[in-house]
Amino acid sequence: MKKLLSMLLILALAMSAMPFALAEGLEPLTTDEITLRYACWGQAEAGEPEVLQALIAQFEEAHPNIHVEFVPIDQGTWDAGLTNLASQGQLPDVFWVFSVSAAVSNEWALDLTEFYEKDPDAQELYPTMVSSSKIGGKNYSYPAVLFPHMVFMNKTLFDKYNVDLPSTDWTWDDYFDLAEELSHPEEFYFGVSNPLYVDLFPAAINGNQGKFGWDGEAYHFDDAWVEAVETRAEVINNKICEWMSAEDKEAVLGDPGAWPPGKGRTAMHIDWPWTMAMFNTTVKEETGCEFVYYPLPMGEGKGELAIVDNGIIAASTEHPREAWELAKWMSWGPMAALKRQETYRSLGYPVSRMPVVSTPEVWQDLVDNADDTIKGFYEAVLTRGVNFVPSNWPVCPGWGEIEAYYNSNDIDGKILRGELSAADVAAELEEVANRGRDNYLASIAE
Repeated sequence: MKKLLSMLLILALAMSAMPFALAEGLEPLTTDEITLRYACWGQAEAGEPEVLQALIAQFEEAHPNIHVEFVPIDQGTWDAGLTNLASQGQLPDVFWVFSVSAAVSNEWALDLTEFYEKDPDAQELYPTMVSSSKIGGKNYSYPAVLFPHMVFMNKTLFDKYNVDLPSTDWTWDDYFDLAEELSHPEEFYFGVSNPLYVDLFPAAINGNQGKFGWDGEAYHFDDAWVEAVETRAEVINNKICEWMSAEDKEAVLGDPGAWPPGKGRTAMHIDWPWTMAMFNTTVKEETGCEFVYYPLPMGEGKGELAIVDNGIIAASTEHPREAWELAKWMSWGPMAALKRQETYRSLGYPVSRMPVVSTPEVWQDLVDNADDTIKGFYEAVLTRGVNFVPSNWPVCPGWGEIEAYYNSNDIDGKILRGELSAADVAAELEEVANRGRDNYLASIAE
């Protein structure tokens, strides 16, 4: 029955790509024989070559007049490879980029705003995947795959200190209460690690903002940012968060470069899906710890920042309508997500690249095929009404300017050491950030 439902969903989604989508404003796809060139990274990862071929085969079966040519580019020199192709007038029709703002500056990226507005499938995307990825009011990129932040719950430490695991419908207040209860710095066990609150709180509290409060139009160093940096300093200084010195690591773990979360020293560790395989194998074998994977705690804004890989359609493509369809079938579309999940399972690999669409059938497919360590995560995505906010730094205009200013002035470090008040510097940082945005927008308008 599950297989039949998946097939029916794919058929229904495929039909939306056919010529009668004209009713929604999309032009019909060409009936001519054409070739589209496509490039993405990740082909060295287990399962990704097979996923790529499965996605291409699915697209070509649905569109038999369109041939897809994969363009291999070395991931380690990706930007240089694209620059070389651009100089030869050979950019792929559809390709991934590490920096959307740089691609726009290079005049590589097609304006996709009209496609987002007219394609009914785009309504399946989490809203901020579109709204927060605007540059000067336009969308030049599409979200390809999603890597949500997750909390790696060390069940063994919960058991050690007789603390029950929380509900997956938990809040940040629950998280910090547990963190305090589970912290035993005298034994070098800690409640939390990787305190990415500056990244996470704007989405959690305000719902539609990425790091530094980016909302698709402006940066906001508001109360969410102030709370984030102050909370970070508090949990580190109170030894609730793992922040072991090299000397402590050598004395306790026998290695000054040891990673305490991977040594079973943290009860709740914020990480991403690509790390699960290591925790399920190496970390479990070395420490004997058992891990369960949770969603981030829910904030009032019901937003969760997630790492997103981005793609663009080349401004030079001769087939923009067909390139849009290819991008959808290879990455963000519901039919692409289902095929990716099916292929990973057939190979015996966990799904690490997750959907950028809220389509219930897609997430239900993950729930139905998950083991107990992660099933609760997928169920929470379905039931909590979360809005995934994409990592904004690859897209934000002027990001380099505010990041350089923030890091060169050691803002987090000074607040951690009590040398600086977050509230006193917030207005200055917001001014620097939005000035960088204005400088960037002016540069691409010239």
